[in-house]
Order: sequence, then structure tokens, then C-alpha cells
Amino acid sequence: MNSKLVYIIVAVLLLGGVVFFAQKQAGAPKLKSETAQSLPATTQEESVRENSTYGHVHALISNPQDNSLLLGTHEGLFKSADGGKTFQKVGVKGEVNAMDFMNFAYDQNNKIIYAGGHDLGVVKSTDGGVTWAKTDSGIQGTDIHALAMNPLDTNRLYVFSVGNGVYGTKDGAKSWYRIDDGPANPSVVAFGYMATPSSMDRGMKTDKTTNIGYLWAGTGGGLYSSFACFCGWTKTSGVTDRATIYTLAPDPIDKSSMLAGTKDGIYKTTDEGRNFTKISDIKDIAALNFNTSNPKTIYAATADGAIYRSDDEGKNWSKVNE
Repeated sequence: MNSKLVYIIVAVLLLGGVVFFAQKQAGAPKLKSETAQSLPATTQEESVRENSTYGHVHALISNPQDNSLLLGTHEGLFKSADGGKTFQKVGVKGEVNAMDFMNFAYDQNNKIIYAGGHDLGVVKSTDGGVTWAKTDSGIQGTDIHALAMNPLDTNRLYVFSVGNGVYGTKDGAKSWYRIDDGPANPSVVAFGYMATPSSMDRGMKTDKTTNIGYLWAGTGGGLYSSFACFCGWTKTSGVTDRATIYTLAPDPIDKSSMLAGTKDGIYKTTDEGRNFTKISDIKDIAALNFNTSNPKTIYAATADGAIYRSDDEGKNWSKVNE
């Protein structure tokens, strides 16, 4: 009987120790931030840097109609007439249900700016970003996190609707059709269209058409691409595969080249996404855009509103605003 009593006491003590240790761990303070490597593949790493005027900056585009810059932010649309030194809020008009502009695409042939964003759906403007009209018939949902245009055929655009997948249009956004669910990582935050013939295009003998190339998707867990046939998504190892890719900017001249913006800097590929090289250590890159009038000039915006400019295709950068 004594030996049984001893076993029971030991068991109770051991169980009490396990419970105490578990409670202590549960009550332990958590780290304030996590590195991208420790985040789950489906988690979007949000920047903590904000601007008192803009909140988060999401998107940037140069408007060749008046050589201005448009900044898409959490607090609305802002415009610069002095190359990014100063911005003024745009008093937008028309069918705008929300003010969180997250992405832009510019149709140079028809002088149309397209935009998408949180609760904004897809809208377009023909007067430089002042007046907007809804143009998202067929898209389920209004939370548009990514937008891209095929520069070879500006009637073809692609968007990612959160929780609903990838949609495309062939008629300049008059009507949209669903393509697929998108990449395996659901937190898509940027699209970029690289209009160069892919191996699939050459194999299918479609390389002489305008419906060629790759649609790239920046996500909260790396970079993915899909051929123009949309027959599956492939994750690239060219950029850190757990980093959040906040913005993508295909080169309008060199169709095999593209820039990618991350929390840690700007990366560039010149071989259709097989390899990327870090070209800048500017932190918290939220938006990248090639100047439409002079593609050697590139603008970059950080999450808290700092604007940088490069006049040599990204080799050197200088801060534009204070």
C-alpha cells in the first residue's frame, strides 16, 4: 500500500509541474514583431510605419496627361504637380464608395486611369483622377488588392478580389470574368504583367499574339507567376520566398525586366523572374512606378509617404520630399 501511495504522490507532483509550466508559458510576454521568416506563408506582413496625413501609402502612378504624380493612400487620393515634393488631396467626384486607393493601371492608348482598393471595387477616370466611374461589372466583391494591365493589349486587365479570386477583362473593363482562385497564398497585395513571350507561348505557337507573357502576384509569402493561359501558379525562389511583396513594376521597355518592392528594399529581375538582385536598401517600399514619358525615371514611395526618384533605371536613388 505504501508503494502505491508513493507512486500517486509522485504522479500528482509531476502533473502539477506540467500545468504550472504551461501556465507560465501562456502568460509569458510575446515579441512585439516577427520576422518575415517566422510568419506563416498565408500571413501578410504589415508595415508599422504610417503618415499622419496619408495613413498607409499603397500606390503611385505618373500621369502623362499633366506630368503629375498620383498617390493612392489609406486616406484618399493625393496629387503632386512638382515631381513628388508636395502633395495635395484630390477632391474626387463620381462613383467612389471608399477612399482607400490601393492600386493603379494606366491605359496610354485611351488616356484612362484605372484604380482599385478597399471597398472601392474597380473604377476608372478619364480626367486625370478627379472624376471616377465604376467599371467592375462581373466582379464579386469590392476589396480589390491587386490590378494589372497587359501593355500589349490595354483592353486586357486583371484584378484580385479578396475572397473571390482573380478576374480578367478583354474589353477594357466593360465586363469581367472569373479566372481562378489565384496563388496558393491568398494574401495577394500586388499584380504586375510582364509582356514577353513565355516558354508556354512558344510551345503553343501564340508568341506572335498580344495575349502572351506572365501575370505576377506579390503576396504575403513570396512571389508567384502564371502564364497567360492561366494554367496554374508557380512560386519563384528568386526573391525571399517568405517576404511580403508589396508592389511590382514591370519595365515598359525591357519586357524581361521587373522591379519588386519589399519591407527590406527594391529587387530587380532582368531574366523574366528567374533571378532577382537587390538594387536598393530603401525600407518599407509600398509603391513603384516607371515614368510613362521617360521610362528611365522610376519613382518609389515608402509606406509612410517618403518619395524617391531614380533617373538611371534604379541604379541610384535620391529622396524627393522632406
